[in-house]
Amino acid sequence: MSRFYQRRAKPALAIFRRMISARFVVLFGLLAVVAAQNSTRKERNPPSPMAERAGSAIPWRDSVSQALVDAKAQNKLVFWYVPSVSGSPMDRKSELDCYMMAGPFSWPSTIELLSQSFVPVKQVPKGELARQYNLRPLLFIEPGWLVLDAEGHERARMSQITTFQPEWFEAPLRELASLSPQPFTVAPALREAWDAYRALDNKAALQAIEAMLLKEPSSAVVAEALFLRGAALRRSGQTGASVIAWQELVERCKDSPFAWKGAMEVLGHGPFVHGFEDFLPVPEKVLRERVEGSRAPKGTFTEEQLWQQSVRYLLRMPDEDGVLRDSLYDFGGTDSLPNVYAAVSFLAGEALLCAEARVAEKQLTLPEADRIALSKQLSALLALAGNDGKYALSDRDEILWAFAYRLRFLARYHQLHPNEREALKPMLQSAVAAVVNLQPETGVWFHEYGNPFAIATALQALAASRDVGAKVDAQVVLRGLRALLQCRTADGVYTYGHPGNGKPREAVPAGAGRTPLCELAVLQWGKSDLVKLTAALQTGFEHHGELASVRKYDDHAGKYRYGGFFFWFDMLGRAEATMHLTDAGQRGLFATQQRQLVLDLPEFDGCFVDSHELGRCYGTAMALLCLHALAAQPQ
Repeated sequence: MSRFYQRRAKPALAIFRRMISARFVVLFGLLAVVAAQNSTRKERNPPSPMAERAGSAIPWRDSVSQALVDAKAQNKLVFWYVPSVSGSPMDRKSELDCYMMAGPFSWPSTIELLSQSFVPVKQVPKGELARQYNLRPLLFIEPGWLVLDAEGHERARMSQITTFQPEWFEAPLRELASLSPQPFTVAPALREAWDAYRALDNKAALQAIEAMLLKEPSSAVVAEALFLRGAALRRSGQTGASVIAWQELVERCKDSPFAWKGAMEVLGHGPFVHGFEDFLPVPEKVLRERVEGSRAPKGTFTEEQLWQQSVRYLLRMPDEDGVLRDSLYDFGGTDSLPNVYAAVSFLAGEALLCAEARVAEKQLTLPEADRIALSKQLSALLALAGNDGKYALSDRDEILWAFAYRLRFLARYHQLHPNEREALKPMLQSAVAAVVNLQPETGVWFHEYGNPFAIATALQALAASRDVGAKVDAQVVLRGLRALLQCRTADGVYTYGHPGNGKPREAVPAGAGRTPLCELAVLQWGKSDLVKLTAALQTGFEHHGELASVRKYDDHAGKYRYGGFFFWFDMLGRAEATMHLTDAGQRGLFATQQRQLVLDLPEFDGCFVDSHELGRCYGTAMALLCLHALAAQPQ
């Protein structure tokens, strides 16, 4: 530990406690949790003045017209950062802008590249400018960029960027500027520390950082070292210590882009703490080939490699208590976030249980360190399942997801850990009761409102618990089935909200995504048949494009008002429904089609995402659950 760090640790902690915002408390759960109320109020605090300096080291022009004038005079290309487009349905435009400004636009080599080889401009296109470059919702999903020549002709564009890594971000820009490829660039004095970090050896990275700081290096090296220290601590699960490290960075290096980035990360506005950014090596293929946004080119990863990359990612993201707090999904209000965290954590836990099973069956190879971390994380999640202090029990907006996914996790744990079944029975039965107690007399389970997909999720979780021996009240199930079937239209699709006693109405394309999930829930309790399930799946596949087109929006978008956050939710429902078909030919056809859809969607680092607000831990867990379901024996 550096001498400065030893002297300042306690004062830094005190400063941290004074300056930390209520929003950060909610996001990372380091102090007291939320007030006991059921509110839909969203507390979205802006970045601090120091954090707002992130990205300002780049000499941004204010308009494309001015950038083109300068580009002609300097014989350069224009790099046009497009933070949003006019009329975009994206809810958190400002958060995405923070990720870009504190992510790639705060990295030294990217700052140098854009400042020296391009004329950079940041502008939201409107009117004629938007029409000229066809920058419209759905056609350009923020954030992204265009490169123009000095005459204003478009040379390249990229949108839908939801994963950041400096080498990947710079690769196409260096090519456009006729520059040679450049490997991951860091301060030479910190090469040993960075190499250890990139090899996932955070302990060695921290040791190398402390050794370097004892040598009293230059201010630029100190800033980079302190940022890396915070990153290594964060990826070790030491959330509180990482905040203290970044706060030291902010205090010592006020004029460094790393300090401005650190200020963003401390307040929960940066891409690193939410898992959208890291500095690990990426496959050579993603540096040579470009596809849509930050998606990996087809064939970059085998299925086993996707499991390995995704499992390692999920194991790097928990806080000290095993909870994954990367999500910003607050549609049910800020007070609902602990339940969102629990829901995502249990989905990740179920995916990790599937990975554990694959390792045992020799279908997946993981290093010993990953297997140890996997076991530790599953134990932490088992403890979370029985800890009422981790839930916002008064919240009624998102608590169903926390309880339903907890029940799925416990049922899967019970299935895969036979030696622990007897001890697990009381917790499993208690989890059943928690889901049951959320059901009103109408049978309409709800999250932010009563709806068929919440009912179906509850019924599926109860079916999973029944299948491992838990007792489920038949009357509860009948009420739920009656409520769910009230949502099925004459065309066989399910409504978005619950129609009450009215006639259910829904356009087939609008209901196609959720229909396999809902029909499966009815089938699992004996009130549907394979003909209806097959029809539901055919409808889902037929209209998949409507769902896929809005995948990276964080709100409802497109003609049929799909939410991007429904993408992986509907994909898992479709995958699990597929494996309940008894016709081997039809099941094989659908399973092959569904599996390929999943394999075509990883980000360039082998993880998955839909809406950035739900987060990459959620998307990654759901994708793994899809792959595991599709590889299972038919039901």
